[in-house]
Amino acid sequence: MYCRNCGNEMSNEAAFCVRCGVSKGKGSAYCPNCGRAVDPEAVICVGCGVAIKRMTPKNIEKRDLVKAIVLTIVTCGIYGIFWFVKLTDEMNAMTGRQNETSGGISFLLTLVTCGIYGIYWAYKMGEKADELSENSSNKILYLVLQLFGLGIVVYALSQDTINKATDGK
Repeated sequence: MYCRNCGNEMSNEAAFCVRCGVSKGKGSAYCPNCGRAVDPEAVICVGCGVAIKRMTPKNIEKRDLVKAIVLTIVTCGIYGIFWFVKLTDEMNAMTGRQNETSGGISFLLTLVTCGIYGIYWAYKMGEKADELSENSSNKILYLVLQLFGLGIVVYALSQDTINKATDGK
C-alpha cells in the first residue's frame, strides 16, 4: 500500500504516512496500489489498472436516521436489508475500498453463515468509519454491538458517519 498524498510505501496497518503525516487513504496524487503518480481526476491507475476514483460525498445519499430505523421496523426488516447493502457499498466507495466485498455479497454471506459473517462485517464497517471520522474506537464498538444483537445500532452509527462525511464535518 502506498500513501495517496506522497507515494511513500506504507504498512497496511498504518493509520497515517510516516513521511508526510497524512491519514491513510487521504490525498489523490498517487495510486494506493502501486505508488505511481496519477492525475487527481483519474478513474483508474494507468500503471496497474486499479480503480482509484472514490465516490465523492456529494454522490452519497444522506439518510435520516429516524426514518431509516422506523422503516426497518415497519417493514419487518426488509428496509434493513436495503439499508445494509447501501451502507456497505457507500462506505466502500467513500473509503476507496471498491474492491472489497459488496453490500449484496455481504448480505448473502451473512445470511448463509447464520449471522457469523455479520460480525466480521460490523468490524470492517467500524474500521472504515475510523478512516472517515479519524476515530480509532469504532471497530471495537461496532463489533461488540453486533455481538450483542444490536446490528441496527451499527447501521445507525455507520449512517451517522456517512452523513457527517457528506456534510464535510
